[in-house]
Amino acid sequence: MPAWSGNHPAAEPQPGVAGGVPAGAPVVIDGTADPLPVAQGHLRRARSHRDASCALLRDGDRHAVDGYYTACEEAWNAVWTCPGSAEVLAEGAEVYADGLAGLLEAARRHDRLRPEGLWLGTSSRPLLVPIEPRALPVVAADIGSIEPQAQPDDDRISRRHLRAGFGLPVVVRLAPGPEGSVAADYAAARQSLAATAVLRFRMPGGETFLQSFAGPTARDHAPAVLDLANPQEIAAVQIGPARPPLAADLSAPLLDALADMPRSGIEGFLQPFGADDTQPHLEMLEPRQPGRIPVVFIHGLASDDGTWYDMINELRAWPVFQRRFEPWVFHYPTGASFLQSAAAIRRQLTDAVTRLDPAGADPGLRNVVLVGHSMGGLHAKLQVVDPGTALWDAVSTRPYAEIRLRPDLKKQLAGNFFFAPRPFVKRVVCIATPHRGSSLAVRGVGKVASLTVRRPPEMTALYADIERQNPGTFRADFARRLPTTIDILRPDSSILQALERLRPACWVTVHSVVGDGHVSVLGGRDDCVVPVESAHTAAAVSEITVPTSHTRVHHHPRTIEEMQRILLQHLHETGLLRR
Repeated sequence: MPAWSGNHPAAEPQPGVAGGVPAGAPVVIDGTADPLPVAQGHLRRARSHRDASCALLRDGDRHAVDGYYTACEEAWNAVWTCPGSAEVLAEGAEVYADGLAGLLEAARRHDRLRPEGLWLGTSSRPLLVPIEPRALPVVAADIGSIEPQAQPDDDRISRRHLRAGFGLPVVVRLAPGPEGSVAADYAAARQSLAATAVLRFRMPGGETFLQSFAGPTARDHAPAVLDLANPQEIAAVQIGPARPPLAADLSAPLLDALADMPRSGIEGFLQPFGADDTQPHLEMLEPRQPGRIPVVFIHGLASDDGTWYDMINELRAWPVFQRRFEPWVFHYPTGASFLQSAAAIRRQLTDAVTRLDPAGADPGLRNVVLVGHSMGGLHAKLQVVDPGTALWDAVSTRPYAEIRLRPDLKKQLAGNFFFAPRPFVKRVVCIATPHRGSSLAVRGVGKVASLTVRRPPEMTALYADIERQNPGTFRADFARRLPTTIDILRPDSSILQALERLRPACWVTVHSVVGDGHVSVLGGRDDCVVPVESAHTAAAVSEITVPTSHTRVHHHPRTIEEMQRILLQHLHETGLLRR
């Protein structure tokens, strides 16, 4: 039987191999003997080796590596020897996971965990335990590190998707791609995958007494393989006659990323383009897999991409999303020029899609989905409309052709106002999006926030240069100063009104999710920020209301269910469900 069970090709049996052991290897257990005492002996030795290795690890002793290894082997043998005992399986799985966590930690501290595998033994008699990714979209050489210690919970993720079972859930952090590659340019700062580590051993008894007495350093061959299994593709691990479920922590990669992600929403609002973590950047949370459809999440005002991790966590636990889609996020400084940020999204999306699929042959990259929360929904809309002169006319009294400006600056400015809809974007989901603005933008808090925002120096200089060379070019509400994103969200904003009148390209399907969990003081319902009538758009083919506040709409279970419905519809309508 194969060591793995599941629906992935890696789980298919291999000729002449039974659980990773050459056919005909001797077995220590007699078929008529009671296996329980033997299994209990394995467990006693496993606990003893684990506890002793913990002390060695604390003391910085390299022998902890070999001790933890032996603890794992004894626990594995216990389960193999007595597969019918639930107690043996439960204790064996616990000691095994403890031992494997200690083994990986000790190996890392003593530089025994390398891209080629895990090194055991001494310098004179080293043993290599190879690393084998199972149903993961990477090879061993792509792995930067294996993180055995689970990150603590984070309030940005509402629940952790765990599965009890055998093995150690880990995070596989990926090494940076080659300089100048798409993988290097668009990978998330901490791109990682959920995996379950399983140290897969020989059948019990397939070694001599001398080898057993001397320990792993006496063997002349690799005594085990370190499998890194995809827990969403592989359901169980086979240990001889036993077939326990594979343990899993599907939320681990997102928690790992959040642990390294500063909450930069306020900084990106008040000081746009002021630091590396407030620069506009498209990020792929996992390696690109051809055929999968990118779902690009765009956050809103005074927020950051971490706000989407709760929804992504729920969607990743849905098998359809995990097999057919992949999450991308766009981070941008929300206090910057509204049109400048939209242009950055357009530029980076186009660059990524073009470089990944220059021939236009990947159906996934020709059917991209954009999801925007709050102001992010407006940015998503700006990727699928042809504004003509509408946006420029909203701010200027003169035709663009008549503007006097240095050619390179004029070209830069044109990218903010004149563009074509992205042909590869086929669907847009607007969540709590203020298509007609928000009254908060004109109240005291909005005015103070607008005055507090630090304008991007580059755009401020360009704005002043235009005014100096073309006096009277800007309309009255733009003549005094460069508008902030707060100014754009005023219901009377000429840019917002122009955008609201634009219609998405004919190949784009739009959906709307509206928050209505609050009764407005002015009458009607809203989400405490955006009125229901402002969140409504005539372009949407579907709309649902969610009884919650503005900052919770995209976390709400009803919104998650609606996203699943929309994405399933997307698969049907694009014909990709049949692939």
